[in-house]
Amino acid sequence: MRKLNFILLFLCALLAIFTSCAKKGCTDPLALNYDTDATKDDDGCQYAPALVVPEDYEFTDANGNNTVSFSGQTSRMDMLSEMVSYLKTANGSNPNPATLDAATLLSMYDNSYTGWSDTNLIDNGKQLKSKTALNDAGIQAMFEGWMNDAAGASPDVTGSYLQAATGIEWTQIIEKGLMCACFANQITSNYLVNISNDDNTVAVDPAGGKYYTEMEHHWDEAYGYFTDATDYPTNGNDRFWGKYAIKSYLEDNLGSATDISLAFRTGRAAISAGDTDAALVQVGVLETEFKQMVAGMALHYLNDVKSQIASGGAQSSINHSMSEALAFIFGIQFVTDSPYMSSADVMALVNQIAPNVAGFSMDINEINLVIDQVATAASLTDKKDDF
Repeated sequence: MRKLNFILLFLCALLAIFTSCAKKGCTDPLALNYDTDATKDDDGCQYAPALVVPEDYEFTDANGNNTVSFSGQTSRMDMLSEMVSYLKTANGSNPNPATLDAATLLSMYDNSYTGWSDTNLIDNGKQLKSKTALNDAGIQAMFEGWMNDAAGASPDVTGSYLQAATGIEWTQIIEKGLMCACFANQITSNYLVNISNDDNTVAVDPAGGKYYTEMEHHWDEAYGYFTDATDYPTNGNDRFWGKYAIKSYLEDNLGSATDISLAFRTGRAAISAGDTDAALVQVGVLETEFKQMVAGMALHYLNDVKSQIASGGAQSSINHSMSEALAFIFGIQFVTDSPYMSSADVMALVNQIAPNVAGFSMDINEINLVIDQVATAASLTDKKDDF
């Protein structure tokens, strides 16, 4: 009996020792203060507050000051809008089509132009040229070459569009090309790719009304190249990427307008909450969305060309759609630092499609080969006929 009592006492002592040695702490690995050494939960786990994503792209600091600013991007969209309007004055569908002036187009491109209808654009320090392909001189020269060619052409009063004898429609090549090489390129290959290196601890200049951090501002500038409206898609859906993302063939197949808008708002909310990791997740979402959107646009216009050929459409209309397809194919190389196709592969495809003196002359089988190449590169094979 005495031996049994001794054993019981010994076991009780051991239990007391182990109980007293158990380390208390947060044992939930999902908590902010998770303690890998804790063996007993102390009910003190702390969790990050749920991320609040607003319905519109509107953000303020703790004092209620607006922290969103992307006026420079809106200025560049305004510049391209005016340039496109000017290019279209040479279309044969106008009662009195104009002959374009090369100096005007080139000065619009580098913003040495003083004839903007919006006088706020004059000498405002912003330009399209320096933001093209991360200031690549070779790509800038290509756009300037197209502007010179457009100005050297006589308007064709019998056709609907100003086109070269080869079928190239300069308005489409320049507008859609800059949507990719300037706007999408700045979003994905400038702002988003570098966002993790930005400071997100202090406001840039509160005294000067800049209540945003560097990271917040750069995220806003990326958003500003997508749309100029904080309540997109209610507004800001009338030009460039904001206009195309909401098209049924992109929204229904890729969810472009919905997903891009949500990713921008979610990433910005994460940045404002100090959660850089959550913002970087949205960077990945946006990179994929923009790459697929550009490829989807190319597929849409290639399919449109096929339809026109099958129905015996006019050559000028075929040239119009093929010029748009060509511009978006050309643009694939500028979206993110890891585009679906390399610059060499893109330009090889562009040269393969390039028109001749009779206009674009590819048959449906040849166009299908291009569709397959783009769709395979963009992992859109199962949707290639739906755009």
